[in-house]
Amino acid sequence: MDRSHYRKLLEADLARWLEKGWIGTEGAGHIRAELAAAPRAASRLPALFAGIGTICLALAVAAFVAANWEAIPRPAKLAGIAVLLLGAHGFAAAMAARGRTGIADLATMFATLVFVSGMSLVGQMYHLPVDWAGGALLVAAGALAAAWICGSRASLVAGAIAAITWLAWIGDPPRPTLAETTIALVLLALTAGHVLRRTSLAGRWIVLLQATSVYGWLFAALLEARYTLSSSDMEFAVLPAFAGLGAVLVAWARVLAARAEPLAGDTGEGAARLAGSADTYGLLLLAGTALLSLVLGFFDALDKGVAARELLSVWPLWLTLVLAVAGLAIMFARASGDQAAQALVAAVLLMLACPLALITAPEARVVLAALVLGAMVATSAAGSLGDNRGWSATGNLGIALALLFLLYVTVGSLLGQSVFFLVAGIVLVAVAIVAARRMRRQRAETVTGEPS
Repeated sequence: MDRSHYRKLLEADLARWLEKGWIGTEGAGHIRAELAAAPRAASRLPALFAGIGTICLALAVAAFVAANWEAIPRPAKLAGIAVLLLGAHGFAAAMAARGRTGIADLATMFATLVFVSGMSLVGQMYHLPVDWAGGALLVAAGALAAAWICGSRASLVAGAIAAITWLAWIGDPPRPTLAETTIALVLLALTAGHVLRRTSLAGRWIVLLQATSVYGWLFAALLEARYTLSSSDMEFAVLPAFAGLGAVLVAWARVLAARAEPLAGDTGEGAARLAGSADTYGLLLLAGTALLSLVLGFFDALDKGVAARELLSVWPLWLTLVLAVAGLAIMFARASGDQAAQALVAAVLLMLACPLALITAPEARVVLAALVLGAMVATSAAGSLGDNRGWSATGNLGIALALLFLLYVTVGSLLGQSVFFLVAGIVLVAVAIVAARRMRRQRAETVTGEPS
């Protein structure tokens, strides 16, 4: 639940509790004062504008040098880059020493952007051979070094983006060496470690995206090296792999979140917040793979022999699925009486089944469509039961996209279209009625003090 929504709910509760005499005016005043002292989303606007302004300043420097490329002597160009780098880092250190961490972070980000643009300028000056992958790796190393030395969150994001870009530029299809695999894992460990120490929303999401990229990169490399899949069959193998990763993130984030919260210090707080972000990120990844499975089920075809011989024998896929199911089992065992968690487990299992159904039974399109719609309904229900707007938005958007796609592919048969939507409407209305009655009964039992 986001802070603004929490404030509105708490304010409504305070007014009701005051009216019933459960709390006093003084206590309500203390609660409101503490809420007012907490930072609001609007207070982050100056930092956002300052960050955008810093990026514009770095771009202005690069554009000025490019516009006067012939007029500026080569030594002046090199000296200017060095002075800007040293000056920005020196200013960042001075601000950090005074406790102005926000300004120090912006200065470090400016230095990182100057470093990135300076690399391309130096390459042009000395006519160095083009090596996009090597350049991205050098940017990642420099940005992550600045992030760790200066504690910069913005530089961490730049370093993670460069690391992801490096993976994309290494080769297609990927054939990583031991050294490249080690570098990829080390870069991921550096970004994850920094996020645990100095957490931020952008940092948490970018490290999750980097982890997904490394996982997909290694998985695709394994398929390329050991299996005889065609390029068209490869996408069918990647779908269950990413669905399994999403399920692992959701399940184990929920399991580990309870252990991370009691930990003291910045690392404990960073671990708890990273688990919360992994929960939402994993659910979005699952929803995306489920919807893509639905699209491929209607527009593409998979050779059953290939599915039997190759896809279902890929051991990393089964390892991921075993980890996901184990996490979901622990999560369900701990969710006694927690209907939101139970609905979330059901949603994850249904979305996990979508790409597997596509592989094992590619002709059963009705079954695949039912699995996708059921998964999205369960996701929306989990969001409503747990008062989690992120889950609700994911489920509602997934339902809308799935229904629109099914409307598009069935437009040639009006009778089939009408029957499909009639059945879907009846099922959804029935689920809504049952859920509403159960929630009313639980509220009544809570008020009377009877066990639910």
